[in-house]
Amino acid sequence: MKKIISIISLVLISIFYGCSSDKNEVNVANVALPKNIDATFTIAQDNSGKVIITPTGEGITQFKIYYGDATTDPAVVNAGGNTTHTYLEGTYQVKIVGTNLNGQTSEVSLPLVITFFAPTNLAVTITPITTNSLGINVSATANFETGFLVYYGESPTEIPVSFHEGDVVSHIYAVPGTYTVKVVAVTGGLASTQYTQNVTVTTPTIIAMPLDFESTTLNYVFTNFGGTNTLVIPNPNSSGIDVSSKVAALTKSGGSQTWAGSFIELSSPIDFSVMKKIKMKVWCPTAGIDVKMKLENFNDNTINIEKDVNVTLANGWQELTFDFTGINMANTYQRIVVFFDFGVAGTGATYYFDDIKQSN
Repeated sequence: MKKIISIISLVLISIFYGCSSDKNEVNVANVALPKNIDATFTIAQDNSGKVIITPTGEGITQFKIYYGDATTDPAVVNAGGNTTHTYLEGTYQVKIVGTNLNGQTSEVSLPLVITFFAPTNLAVTITPITTNSLGINVSATANFETGFLVYYGESPTEIPVSFHEGDVVSHIYAVPGTYTVKVVAVTGGLASTQYTQNVTVTTPTIIAMPLDFESTTLNYVFTNFGGTNTLVIPNPNSSGIDVSSKVAALTKSGGSQTWAGSFIELSSPIDFSVMKKIKMKVWCPTAGIDVKMKLENFNDNTINIEKDVNVTLANGWQELTFDFTGINMANTYQRIVVFFDFGVAGTGATYYFDDIKQSN
């Protein structure tokens, strides 16, 4: 009797678990096809081209989103999720493929139009370059821009210079005059905002080291004394360490004073806070002569300092170094005086010098 009862119990347990198992099984053959696929495009209103794509649909567990631009791989998004993508300005077909639990798919293509709007609050700052009256500095700010273009107005076919907010771009004009400067705030699309301003630039009057005498607009004025004459001329001895186009030529006329020389005045005092030496290239017809460089105060020539260097090369360019270490920093020196063959009366010889610059 006990055996019969045990057998019946086992049969009932088997039937119970069998029924429970049947209830937990999912018949994937009856899963509905994906349908009603759509998407919401949230386009950033800052000209960045960023778009949040949120796909929707029924019976879908996963989406593949093909952006419709040069991007080849799709974004994979689970139901309820989204993806962010950055577009250039233009029109795109965004394809969305929805997949259900059974691996079945449906798809739809939706149009997406990206249009940038013109930048706002464009503010342009144009200032002269303090060390060159032919030059200007340009900077700009704006809202919703991706960059700026500047046209300096020198040529109707000029290529604009691009820059970004926070940059300062500089330009030196070839000749004095009034020019129309145009700055364009761009977006990466067709929309833009522009600003124009007339600027006037003049012949530079600032003379500063390094002095290479190459400028076509600077007026290199020398003051001569004792029987010398100094002019800026085409380089008659373009060779060796000096193949520049122009140099200064000092002629010490016959019978001139032993102390004859020439000086040029700088636009501001020499800064000796770091570099204490001055170099100068010279060409002399004879070796063994002394070249003197004297620095004077602009208003009082009794405030001065001078150094001598001996020339060791004849008929060739040589660079001389005048060491002003120990110079009185309480004084200012704005005048550079040059003497060739100091202490000897002039014979009519011409001496050339070039590239006057500070050095350590």
